[in-house]
Amino acid sequence: MATIYDVARETGFSLSTISNVLNKGPRPVRAETRDQILAAVRRLNYHPSAIARGLALRRTNTVGILFGVVEPSAVVLNAYSAAVLQGVLSGAAAAGYNVTHYTERWRDAAQSEAAFRDRRTDGLLVIAPRTDSDLIPTLARLDLPLVAVSWSPEHFPIPSVDADDAVGARLAVEHLVALGHRRIAHITGHPGLLSARVRRAIFEQVLCENGIEPRPEYVLSGEYAQAAGHALTRRLLALPQPPTALFAGNDEIAFGALEAAREAGVAVPDRLSVVGVDDRPLAALMNPPLTTLRQPFQALGELATRLLLRRIVGEEIEAGPHLLRPELVVRASTAAVSADIS
Repeated sequence: MATIYDVARETGFSLSTISNVLNKGPRPVRAETRDQILAAVRRLNYHPSAIARGLALRRTNTVGILFGVVEPSAVVLNAYSAAVLQGVLSGAAAAGYNVTHYTERWRDAAQSEAAFRDRRTDGLLVIAPRTDSDLIPTLARLDLPLVAVSWSPEHFPIPSVDADDAVGARLAVEHLVALGHRRIAHITGHPGLLSARVRRAIFEQVLCENGIEPRPEYVLSGEYAQAAGHALTRRLLALPQPPTALFAGNDEIAFGALEAAREAGVAVPDRLSVVGVDDRPLAALMNPPLTTLRQPFQALGELATRLLLRRIVGEEIEAGPHLLRPELVVRASTAAVSADIS
């Protein structure tokens, strides 16, 4: 295998001149010199080492991606993470960058920081980090360009992108209120996630704005998982005065809620209206089809990647959320409250 030393012997030029030509460096080189070097490279079938080039340029043309809560083995199976990843891959490919997926889960700074010190990537995307974790503050101290998806600058000031959960939650809850519901429940995602906290706060705010007192027994914290939706909906339906409507923290929770209602003989939407969040592919195929918030996950991945690439080349990016608006998709899982249960 040919090396740069072979090119130097073939052409008689110095290593620095050859490197300057191959890496399109700043020093001017005569056209004849450039042509001789490139001809020798082709003749010798020389391929520069990506690692060596990265060391010379301090650039690897690679961005890293780390998921905060989704298990690494489930990234391509989870509709949220898969769609965000698709956007990241699309944005990186358009800019000529590769993507490295960090598959070891973050534990804490003492156990996990070392894997990110070697600068194997030019920057890092962190998807849905928990607000009660030291992940973001630790990575920010490494002076590595950093952008997050679903993160608030109140916790640590870095650029981030997200769906506008405040707008989305308002659309969902106001939809249920407009249908005449006043006994409205909410099953949240993990309370350590920003999205769960924002949706809960807006849920309670919209109820108060409409003269509806939030009932503590109607607000249950869970996980963004179907099993949590199933178990917690069973608890809600067992109350002496069960809710007539449910705002589920995401579609997985909503899927579990529909299953629990079916098992309990509670007709949806006649006795219980259900709204989800995300508009996952199965949402339109449920029985009944799920009313939900369509989230721009792929667009979030693309935007986060563009912001990170701008940071990598030294551009200052405002620390704060860059928000994309969700859309309410009304299907058959919601209806006006029945007069006999209102």
